[in-house]
Amino acid sequence: MSDQKTAPDIDPEDIKAAERAAGIETVPDEDELPPETSPEEQTADDLVIELEAQLAEAKADRLRAVAEAENTRKRAEREIANVRKYAAEPLARDFLQVSEFIRMALQSVSEEQADADPLLKNLRVGVAMTEKTLLDAFARNNVKQITAKAGEPYDHNAHEAISRVDAPEGIEPGQIVQMIGAGYRLHDRLIKPATVVVAQAPQVSEESSDEESAE
Repeated sequence: MSDQKTAPDIDPEDIKAAERAAGIETVPDEDELPPETSPEEQTADDLVIELEAQLAEAKADRLRAVAEAENTRKRAEREIANVRKYAAEPLARDFLQVSEFIRMALQSVSEEQADADPLLKNLRVGVAMTEKTLLDAFARNNVKQITAKAGEPYDHNAHEAISRVDAPEGIEPGQIVQMIGAGYRLHDRLIKPATVVVAQAPQVSEESSDEESAE
């Protein structure tokens, strides 16, 4: 019998543990390496990502196009509605001067003068009927007359002050003293303001100021 001893089996894991303890880098076995991605698989993944990005961009472009088309449709509807709403404005403006002439004719003859002359009275009645017919035609086309009475507050959205005078008795500064001409509004659009005389605070003359200073 031979006296030669058989070397004990060495576990590979023990060798790796010893190498790690000694700071020796070990090369992993082939079965421990992560599976490599083939060029074909990598190209397919990139293609999927690119297609998804293109699809998202196409959806965004479609939503923008739909929104723009909707905004265009709404703008067109508003423009058409405004054209229909204010279609009578040019004709109304042409007849405003006629209305003012009729009003001037009525104001030129007082009721007392008309009562004293039957011919003049009939003429005045005819002019008044003409004015009423014209105002009724305005009303049917949504043209409303703007009037102003003494004592009413001045409104720059409806009135135009052509003159300012010292406030008479019973009228406060900023109130209307007299209406000169009626105004007109088409729906909510002012096409002619009413012309008025507006009261202002009494102006103190220089002579009066000097007299008060001397006293």
